[in-house]
Amino acid sequence: MSSFRGGIHPMKRQHGGKRPTRDLPIREFISDSVCIPLGARQGPPSVPCVKKGDAVKVGQPIALPGPGPLGLPVHASISGKVTDVVRMAYTGDTPVMCVLIENDFHNTWIDGIYGQREFSAITPESIIPAIRDAGICGMGGASFPTHVKLSIPEGARCDIIIINGTECETFLTADDRLMRETPMRIVNGLRLVMRALSVSRGVIAIEDNKPEALKSILAASANLPGIEVKKLRTSYPQGGEKQLILTVTGREVPSGKLPVAVNAVVLNVATSAAIADAVLQGKPLIERVTTIAGCVKTPANLLLRNGTIIGDAIGECGGYAKTPGKIALGGGMTGICAPNDQVPMTISTSGIVVYDEEEAQSLDEQPCIRCGKCVGACPSGLRPYILKHYCDEGDLIGAQSEHVLDCIVCGSCSYECPAQRWLTASFKNMKDKLALAAKGGNGK
Repeated sequence: MSSFRGGIHPMKRQHGGKRPTRDLPIREFISDSVCIPLGARQGPPSVPCVKKGDAVKVGQPIALPGPGPLGLPVHASISGKVTDVVRMAYTGDTPVMCVLIENDFHNTWIDGIYGQREFSAITPESIIPAIRDAGICGMGGASFPTHVKLSIPEGARCDIIIINGTECETFLTADDRLMRETPMRIVNGLRLVMRALSVSRGVIAIEDNKPEALKSILAASANLPGIEVKKLRTSYPQGGEKQLILTVTGREVPSGKLPVAVNAVVLNVATSAAIADAVLQGKPLIERVTTIAGCVKTPANLLLRNGTIIGDAIGECGGYAKTPGKIALGGGMTGICAPNDQVPMTISTSGIVVYDEEEAQSLDEQPCIRCGKCVGACPSGLRPYILKHYCDEGDLIGAQSEHVLDCIVCGSCSYECPAQRWLTASFKNMKDKLALAAKGGNGK
């Protein structure tokens, strides 16, 4: 089996963390209330269109798209009463506008949600608008608006759609369970995107450590023209867009370019399932499967409504097994640390991983020994040990000369470094500074 350069194999060590949840079926948990952030995606924050005291139904728009093409609507994930519309601290430095809803537990949906439509009745031109109106963004972690990704620029073309079922991140099994339990939603989402873009080839890529998912998806896609299921060698970060494209097609996305530069589009399996729900049933994106793992009493794969407070989800798993030291939203390699357990999960939250106090302790950096392990691990072909120097010095030009913007912040270099250098954190900080400078900030 082909693969990409670099990468690591954390599943071969004790940190893989998938075993406790990989065989646990998805179960639904609906909390007493939700707090839905309106600016937790790429693009402008959505604009609230409800106020305190309003009654809302499931699927009702509570925020309209922000300005520009990246704007998306946001929908109520439960029915009940809006208890506040207020700016609140989230995972970043800037508070975000949130809509708080108290659950009436009637689960009353808005009018207009229809039953399953026939696939043959869907016109190509109706698909991307339906995806936009459903508020769908990338559910693999990037949170980029899906309708924009599917809007191929003039002069470009797409000849392959790749559905990312690798789920190479540590601890996470949400996508694995989704592929096992609802494979037809994923396959139908792929078929709809192929129809929208007039693409004749679709590939669902799954790592070989998920044999049950492979079997399930193969059965669901059998005899459907143009759809392939490709088994990939397990390696991290196989699920990175550029790495996945290289593995599946042999095409290398040039530095600074997007996948469409090599005629490809990549979507996560959860995004594909959400597309099927939106187009075939008229359902907006209000929920996702999230793995709850680590230092909790009963790990689980939970179907959570958007805006569920992470402490409530952890409580549904029996609470903490030990005193928590850190909570990551996402997996063990790329997850973002939550400031506390009272912040909400969002549509991009594929995992909630709890570390105990011992596991959460930071390690002191040691001098670089020039062993080169970081270079061998980097899937983007960078020289992390040199890049780290520029980042520590705050040298934006030097960091760009070492292609810091090509870093996918996967954590492979830090994982392999015997000197415990804070490589990935330095690169992320530098990328943030460059993004600020590009928007007109000083980047210092």
